[in-house]
Amino acid sequence: MNAGEHTGDDLQRWNAVADAYAEATGPAGDSFYRRLRPFLEAELPDLDGARVLDLGCGHGWLAGEYAARGAAVVGVDGSAALLERARAEHPAARFVEADLVQGLPADLLDPPFDAVVAHMVVMDVPDLTDLFADVARALTRDGVFVASLLHPAYFSHAVDGPEAPRPWRRHVGGYLDHEERWIAAFGGHRHYHRPLSWYVGQLAAAGFVVTGLTEPPSLPQHGRPEAEWTEHERWFSRIPTMLAWSARLRSPGA
Repeated sequence: MNAGEHTGDDLQRWNAVADAYAEATGPAGDSFYRRLRPFLEAELPDLDGARVLDLGCGHGWLAGEYAARGAAVVGVDGSAALLERARAEHPAARFVEADLVQGLPADLLDPPFDAVVAHMVVMDVPDLTDLFADVARALTRDGVFVASLLHPAYFSHAVDGPEAPRPWRRHVGGYLDHEERWIAAFGGHRHYHRPLSWYVGQLAAAGFVVTGLTEPPSLPQHGRPEAEWTEHERWFSRIPTMLAWSARLRSPGA
């Protein structure tokens, strides 16, 4: 099965689980966003009047947040079902249906964007070559590309429970090989594991340099304040299960 066939099947699955996904994610329910929000806001401190492209926007909650902060936002996603919710719930933003494996629609490349954001998207796209190249073309010369993803080194590996003998461990069985994995969350979808060095290489090939990287702690899901965490929860938080980068276009001649 090639990338095009993969993404068609993936998009059908996202359409099927759109409601479950929408109910579980967003500024309140998305624990990923809770961890990454400080980094995203540091990289995009002033959105008033900025043009922002939200890649893999899903049901549009992040696009809606940025539009409320004064940005002119375009959200792009391949799931028609998620975009139907996005248009109904966030009318201040514009939403475009497109298969990200094919890159960006030509009419989104001009005028350029001040920022492109891909929150928890790139690990679910089987081929990023055209997309990264188009993101480079879609940005202003001093624009920023911010992306978050599941941590390639630590996500999807078994974790010792509190009853296990110490020292507790996260059991990493492999890292460098590219793998297609099945993620059961939200009704099930494919995840494409690639090492971090591969992502950096793809960015470099598209003309980017990485200017920021964060690996936030893995917060327990119960929402209690840190002072009430168990010893095991404190240990668990120190192994990150996600990361985010910021990247900017390489200076001409650099």
